[in-house]
Amino acid sequence: MLTAKLSVRYEGDWTAELDRYDVTGQFLASTYRDRRYFGLFALEAAEHECEAVIDVIREHETTDTIDVIERYEVEGADRMTATVIIKGQYFEFTPLQVLLHEGFIPLANFGEVRDGRETFDLLLSKREDLAEAVDLLERFGPVTIEYVSRDFQRRITPSVTEWAELFETVTPRRRRVLNEALEAGYFDVPRGCTLEEIADDLGIAKTTASQHLRKAEKDLMQFFIKYVNLSA
Repeated sequence: MLTAKLSVRYEGDWTAELDRYDVTGQFLASTYRDRRYFGLFALEAAEHECEAVIDVIREHETTDTIDVIERYEVEGADRMTATVIIKGQYFEFTPLQVLLHEGFIPLANFGEVRDGRETFDLLLSKREDLAEAVDLLERFGPVTIEYVSRDFQRRITPSVTEWAELFETVTPRRRRVLNEALEAGYFDVPRGCTLEEIADDLGIAKTTASQHLRKAEKDLMQFFIKYVNLSA
């Protein structure tokens, strides 16, 4: 078995037009039937460009509607993420649909968008399949083989439910203490501040700051160490 990452510039599609912006995206789900397209797309863009990126998708000739179902700032990064539902019509199969129709197995997701190119991780049974996948994608535009590997490793990632459960453990007070500790350099080596300084900045007792921080650290570490061990 082989795994390969291929990218294609889908000429004439809204994904290709995103090369003008500092944006990455991931198709969380998509379907195509009777020329009708329905997709769930998560994007991350520079904060000042996020609305322009959404407008590019909205104004494209293939798009009927686009609905923003969530949007929030990436704290401390001057970036914004948004999840959108795109409904439209295509008079040809999309790159993903062609790959699925011809029996290829995408790994992990329904494709990513970066620098105006759609990227797919594929599971291949033999070397000849790589050439066939390239030929199929070249119908849409220039294709690049990002990598090919003989080693298969299943991606170990938390489910949406597990992420939600983790986020629920981070109460507003814990989140406030975590953010203050991170920004003040508490986790740096050597430490950039003391626990007492964090407490003073937040206007709370040192013991209260310590309890919130230790409980948050424990929940986060218990969550991540499980997946670190599975991945290893």
